[in-house]
Amino acid sequence: MKQLFLALILVSTISCTSTVPATVATPAPPNSPQTQVLNIDKTLADAISTVVKTAITLRDSGKLSQANTTIIENWAKSAAAVDDAIATELGSSDLWPVQKQKIFLLLTTVKVPGSSTLDISIQTALSAVSSLITQLQTQVTQ
Repeated sequence: MKQLFLALILVSTISCTSTVPATVATPAPPNSPQTQVLNIDKTLADAISTVVKTAITLRDSGKLSQANTTIIENWAKSAAAVDDAIATELGSSDLWPVQKQKIFLLLTTVKVPGSSTLDISIQTALSAVSSLITQLQTQVTQ
């Protein structure tokens, strides 16, 4: 989904030299709020993947139970769906004020699991995800 979005941005950028119909949204400038949100969103996707890989590694080494691993994997699926929805919204023709509202509502649905009983590695990975969600929330409320 993200690769498709990036390909569409590239195609839109290339086609901007020709006549663009009024109904086609032009891509956001490189330092626009949308671009900054997209960059954080990409980092969030990577962080979610890191959480899952860390959980699997800890499970395989006996430091995380299968039950906790399953909880983390299920959470990651829902978090990745929100991440994809954010990227989709950024690729929509909605104006930035509308996108901001939709993205903020999406972010409120992501609840990072936490427990002081989990291995420090997984706590650190989850903390990174939580930090990125906070960065996204800050970016869309500016």
